[in-house]
Amino acid sequence: MSIASEDDILRLVERFFPSGHPALLLDRGDDCAVLRPGGPLAVTTDIFAEDSHFRRRYFTPFDIGFKSVAVNVSDVGASGAVPVGLSIGLTLTGHEDEAWLSGFCEGMKALCDRFSLALSGGDLARSSLLNICVTAWGELPEGLPRGLCRGVAREGDVVFLAGEVGLARLGLTLLEKTSLPKECAEVKEAWPRACAAHLRPVPLAEEGVALGRFALHHDAGGRIGLMDVSDGLARDLPRLLASRQSGLGADIALTDDILPEEVLRYASGAGISTADFAFEGGEDYALVGTCPEALWPELAGSLAGFGRRVSVLGRVRAGGITLNGRKPACAGFDHFSR
Repeated sequence: MSIASEDDILRLVERFFPSGHPALLLDRGDDCAVLRPGGPLAVTTDIFAEDSHFRRRYFTPFDIGFKSVAVNVSDVGASGAVPVGLSIGLTLTGHEDEAWLSGFCEGMKALCDRFSLALSGGDLARSSLLNICVTAWGELPEGLPRGLCRGVAREGDVVFLAGEVGLARLGLTLLEKTSLPKECAEVKEAWPRACAAHLRPVPLAEEGVALGRFALHHDAGGRIGLMDVSDGLARDLPRLLASRQSGLGADIALTDDILPEEVLRYASGAGISTADFAFEGGEDYALVGTCPEALWPELAGSLAGFGRRVSVLGRVRAGGITLNGRKPACAGFDHFSR
């Protein structure tokens, strides 16, 4: 079935997302959303752009909807906030039919239901490419008004990782080599975790909330730093450490025992460095953080019940970043780098 008007799209959205929500004082549909904040809000915005962040060749409509929400929920959780709601700006090409839009909404709804998120509203427009811009917000616990942030590390602090790195880059690498649906299906079957990490990353928001609560009760000095790994450890670690301002770096060890099996298998077959591949890869949406050495055992214990790998990557020190005892081969991905 074709979509004849903007109202058709809005009616379809209404099938998936109720207009009212406890986080909203005004039901969706007016000029502005009116929120009901229970405390300080953490707000984030991410653009999810066709042929920059995804390709329709191997992303299903469900994947596109799912990931456009996931990348924002990941940022909210990394601040220590409980994800509450989102708004969406959507440019469509005019070629999307009801089946496509339904799949897209189903993907969004899968995460909205998981985290009980309100869809407060947004905007629709037509363009030559499909682009999704999501703004999401979450509530920070009282007593933690700034949330968990970057740039709080000191020399000797532990650098830790919750989740895994390298899988999303592997999924992207493999899927980019496909051109036919059969090839895509074969790659997804042979490398299921890597493809899932790229197409449908599950944000570690619950782990971020747990770290926020831990900081509230155990870290009066505001010494726990946290961010999600969206551009890769190579790019994100200097941001976490505020290296340009602080002059801090870290000695990082990415060893085979903490890297995913599919990444190890691929790197071995391709004859490349597993550590470099995982260190440079982005869109993992793992959590990387810093904390004082004395807090580490209890902090690690607070994450033990979530079923995610929690690893010590190294220690903070003055100077640059080393990877397995040497200077990293690459500074990581940048959208605007030449």
